[in-house]
Amino acid sequence: MKKLALTFIILCTFILAPAYSFEMSPKSEIKQVLKEYKKAIIKHDTEKIKSFYDKNYKSADGFGVDSMAEMLDKTYSTYENIKYKIKVNSINAYENWALVQLSDYTTAVVYPVEDKDLKKEKMGKLEGNSVYNFYLTKENDEWKIIKDEILIEETSLKYGVARKTKMHLVTPYDIKNGEQYDISLKMDKIEDVIALASISREEIVYPPSDYNEKFRKIPEVGELERVVRANDKNLNEYAIASVGLTKVSFNQKTNRAKIEILGLAYLMKRINMNKPIIQEEILVENN
Repeated sequence: MKKLALTFIILCTFILAPAYSFEMSPKSEIKQVLKEYKKAIIKHDTEKIKSFYDKNYKSADGFGVDSMAEMLDKTYSTYENIKYKIKVNSINAYENWALVQLSDYTTAVVYPVEDKDLKKEKMGKLEGNSVYNFYLTKENDEWKIIKDEILIEETSLKYGVARKTKMHLVTPYDIKNGEQYDISLKMDKIEDVIALASISREEIVYPPSDYNEKFRKIPEVGELERVVRANDKNLNEYAIASVGLTKVSFNQKTNRAKIEILGLAYLMKRINMNKPIIQEEILVENN
């Protein structure tokens, strides 16, 4: 009887074990989704990336899946060697919805000239940092991204001596509809170099709109500042700075001044419109 009972227990263990071992928790399922998502991002596989989004997906900036994919394709074609490091900061997963926070670091090298001897000297370097939330729901056993929310986003593209020059934009984290706010550019002083810069703001729309640049000399002491007014359309914005680093020398033989461009930089920083949190909308939809 004991042998029979032991055999029965062993058989039951083998029969029932698969039912438990292959049942994944919502958090484990999300981890697997994110793993595959990161692979697609690293491979620049736009079609695969689109498969992770719900057909009714809307970004915090109002973009749909097709617009998001088009922007990715343009990024990949402009920066062919762009690389991503993606980190999962937190996962809050429940039966049929989840909130995930991620951060990423983006880099790329740009060669504006074909001359091999000038490539290294003239090359540009792209760097970007962002922190964002994904909101997912589960339907028909599939997790899909239905909304996202970018919390922090900063990007810089620097050429020449600007690559080794510290500079950053100082802005508020968020703004109110139509209010005035200050944008300032801080950067290290380079000896015998004249720094000219333009500061502006741009609404985050697609396709992006053009903006007018007005360059001013950066003061020897202090920083370049500009007071701007936020849009009144509830749109998130970018603060943008364009910087030119030049050196002026005088040729006594020709009696002419020579202006040499030593470096260029483009800085961009997101400023979110102060509006209702997306998470509250998700909770209402799922109750």
